[in-house]
Amino acid sequence: MLVYLVIVTLLSLLPTSDLPNIPFINGQDKAVHITMYLGLSFLASWSLDTHGKRKPSIPLMLLGVAGWGVLMEVLQHLMTSGRGLEFMDMIANLVGATAGMFLYIYLEKLRNAASR
Repeated sequence: MLVYLVIVTLLSLLPTSDLPNIPFINGQDKAVHITMYLGLSFLASWSLDTHGKRKPSIPLMLLGVAGWGVLMEVLQHLMTSGRGLEFMDMIANLVGATAGMFLYIYLEKLRNAASR
């Protein structure tokens, strides 16, 4: 999860001129935000869950991942050229983080049901 967090952070703080220009993603950066934070939240949920016992800190993890998304937007505005603070990016980060948490919970329920 730490490696993934570093990748998300680097991609968030690189100037736009240093990011790869992928034609099929142009104009669809919200999908990229959702995907990155879905993965981050899923991995964070997985790392908090031990031996099938869901810890109450998973909702707190969601708050942490969403907070990280807000922090990245603020730092983009303060530290990078060509990138700024976008409210809709923060919403996309929150949507992705929430989806990642619920995906993890759903898959965990499937796994538990299959092991009965």
